[in-house]
Amino acid sequence: MSEPDIRPVIQQFLETHSTLALSTINAASQPETAPVFYVSDDRFNLYWLSATHVSHSVNIAAHPQTSGCIYPTIWEWQEIVGLQVRGKASVVSDERVREQILLIYLRKFQLPPSFDAAIATSTLYVLRPSWLRWVNNSVKFGYKAELDLTQI
Repeated sequence: MSEPDIRPVIQQFLETHSTLALSTINAASQPETAPVFYVSDDRFNLYWLSATHVSHSVNIAAHPQTSGCIYPTIWEWQEIVGLQVRGKASVVSDERVREQILLIYLRKFQLPPSFDAAIATSTLYVLRPSWLRWVNNSVKFGYKAELDLTQI
């Protein structure tokens, strides 16, 4: 019996959660992690806004290989569910793509007007995943399903 397609489950999860714990490598070859609000597309690309001078953005400019994790806060082991991701991150330079993603971003996050200037001056980044791991202890303890996106 084959495994069920987990893509719709992952897509729904990405749409209903807000924060990516983004891991990058700094100039001293040390890992750093930063929480960022994200939106996603149908290819599991993750987009966020950031300033180019903050640590994770500087790290991405030098070392685009990144990883991350998205998960809800829970207190019971049976409720552990989340998505691990690895891939390359970069600046989105296409202004048309930026406009499309910003529409999605502003629909997902109800930010006050005081954020408008910060959003307008922020840089849009994308993490294009090469690998995803779906973890869901409600299926069974230690349940994992992986997607190698380099094969798609």
